[in-house]
Amino acid sequence: MVKVAVIGLGNPGLQYESTRHNVGFWLIDQFAGHSGASFSFKKKYNSEIVEVVRNKRKILLIKPLSFMNDSGNHLKSLLSLSGCDGDNVILLHDEITLPLSALKISHGQGNGGHNGVKSVLQALGSPLTRMRIGIGEKKIETQNLADYVLSKFSVREKSRLDERKAHFINGLTTIIDDGVDKAMNFFNQEKLIPTT
Repeated sequence: MVKVAVIGLGNPGLQYESTRHNVGFWLIDQFAGHSGASFSFKKKYNSEIVEVVRNKRKILLIKPLSFMNDSGNHLKSLLSLSGCDGDNVILLHDEITLPLSALKISHGQGNGGHNGVKSVLQALGSPLTRMRIGIGEKKIETQNLADYVLSKFSVREKSRLDERKAHFINGLTTIIDDGVDKAMNFFNQEKLIPTT
């Protein structure tokens, strides 16, 4: 079977843990833990990497440790050596246009104004599957966008994400096991009311 690569986007460093922009890191950590795996740092690729097996299929989990806007650095060579192409890459990242904890799955669309996604798309040069996790829109209209996405989730918001962890993992495993079309048909039907 063709190997699948799952890439979680975020910024490295303790100061960015639990920030909205790092929800991709959070989710890939949850999936690794669910699979009983632990990441190890690979200096050559400036990434944390671990390989897991699901239903006899190898899955390469990747956390690029370049800052968000340079997430694509090293990915092309890493994926080429691993035998993965765009059709077998799943990108996990935050989405400001979705309500908190909402999930949308897409394939072959643009970067949606997300610089981390843009960097990965430029590096790979091919369409890929995206799992977009809602972080909620800005509550204060005048707040700077960068400040907002780098802000930490409140205790209540973090609890909401934790409650939805199994749903997100189910979405990811559905893509891997059954394909992106089936995953989109099932998971994209959900309607969440924005939290206040």
